[in-house]
Amino acid sequence: MNQHSGETTSVWMQTATLPTPSVLDGNIGAEVCVVGAGIAGLSIAYCLARAGKSVVVVDDGPIASGETERTTAHLSCALDDRYYHLESLHGEEGARIAAASHASAIDEIEAIIQRESIECDFTRLDGFLFLPPGGDPEELRKE
Repeated sequence: MNQHSGETTSVWMQTATLPTPSVLDGNIGAEVCVVGAGIAGLSIAYCLARAGKSVVVVDDGPIASGETERTTAHLSCALDDRYYHLESLHGEEGARIAAASHASAIDEIEAIIQRESIECDFTRLDGFLFLPPGGDPEELRKE
């Protein structure tokens, strides 16, 4: 089993205590096998289990390792590649769908937090898109 990937250490890696999963040492039956115990894999496993499916999650490393444990844990509808870029590839409706999907994901996370009574300091805040030093103002205008 791999330990942690990458070279950086986040605050979560230093402070969180995660469960140690059992080792898969034989056959197991389930309706769905999710490969990957990061935020995406665990989220889909959670949704499938809530829908009544039997689910097994497999990973070659610790739970939530890799990119998941290195995030800043902020949720945002802003995209690194910008919506105007998505619009150039997929049209206005495609960019609109992408924005709606991000907003819907954040809404679902908030609903899970409330439903499961997760104490995590979830707070909605205004976000601002700004230019880095030397950035092109045209990028903000297009966005």
